[in-house]
Amino acid sequence: MNFLFSRLGRYVISRVFSGVLIALLAVLAAILLIDLVEQMRTVGTRVEISILEALRLTLLKTPMLIEQTLPFVVLAGTMMAVIGLNRSSELVAMRAAGVSAWRFLAPAAFVGVALGLVAITALNPLGAYLFTAFEAEREVTLAESAAPQSENGVWIRQGDEDGQVVIHADEVDESGTRLRGATFMFFEQQQDALRFTRRIHADAAELKPGFWQLTDLVEATPGGRPVRQTHLAIPTTLDATELINRFVNPATLSFWALPGFIREAREAGFAPTRYELKWQALLAYPLLLATMAGLGAAFSLQLQRLGNLARWGAAGVGIGLFLFFYSQLAGAFAITQSVPAAVAAWSAPLAGMFIALALVAFVEDG
Repeated sequence: MNFLFSRLGRYVISRVFSGVLIALLAVLAAILLIDLVEQMRTVGTRVEISILEALRLTLLKTPMLIEQTLPFVVLAGTMMAVIGLNRSSELVAMRAAGVSAWRFLAPAAFVGVALGLVAITALNPLGAYLFTAFEAEREVTLAESAAPQSENGVWIRQGDEDGQVVIHADEVDESGTRLRGATFMFFEQQQDALRFTRRIHADAAELKPGFWQLTDLVEATPGGRPVRQTHLAIPTTLDATELINRFVNPATLSFWALPGFIREAREAGFAPTRYELKWQALLAYPLLLATMAGLGAAFSLQLQRLGNLARWGAAGVGIGLFLFFYSQLAGAFAITQSVPAAVAAWSAPLAGMFIALALVAFVEDG
């Protein structure tokens, strides 16, 4: 701790931070270029948009993309900083002055933790807000190319061997289970055809476990008079979890909004596994960045005069990629509820940190 806030420690922190900033600028330029081309390819082929409109869509996605790529930015930036110290012989001088290899982990990990805290408390909420705006603006832009007779809103279908129910709603609220301006159209199976039997329009419909709860509704049947009711429950076989996953993108929920959303979903009897995984991943994010910084430092401590510095650097990048794919695989297992979300989110950062510690022990003690 004394080394961390000493003059030498602050110098190493500034070099690591500078390396991360340079790597971030390089990655940011690549992100803007690639996503700009992607917007022109996906949106521009369906509706005519200008370069400025495509750039606006790209900028709305940029904070979220930075959050996703920041672990690799920290890894690359830390390696650039330590390799720079190595090539300028500053690392040799520090080691000759008695600075242990273990002490190089503290400044790098400090930068990772600090960036991680800023990312989850500020960058993530900003990214969630702008990504919500991106999705809304993209839908509005694409709607210009839709057929004139197409209707807005969402469509849902449920059914069994006895018939089907087609549901249209003007909008879905943030929970993903409450519909506004919902219309239920009932069809019964008769021989080889479906026959329309009744229509219900409700001001609001909320999906409960096993049924829809309708409020302020009007029911009409062919040839009959409309009947008004205050409440009505309609059985359903729809999986509420699938409905939430369909209408609520975890990327649109910020670090501050996720706990409340998860709590409400649990109280309603749903299983918000994807959102629990997102929450745990955000909690583990500072450790993940500290791990990437530690790996970058550990794989760059090999003195240049000893050779194989490029090989060590390539190995560090390979370990970083391995941890990324491992976290994706663990997340897939968590979504299928094969492993707890906390285990899937924390296992990759912890494994990477143990690898960094083991490597530093090898470099320092042989």
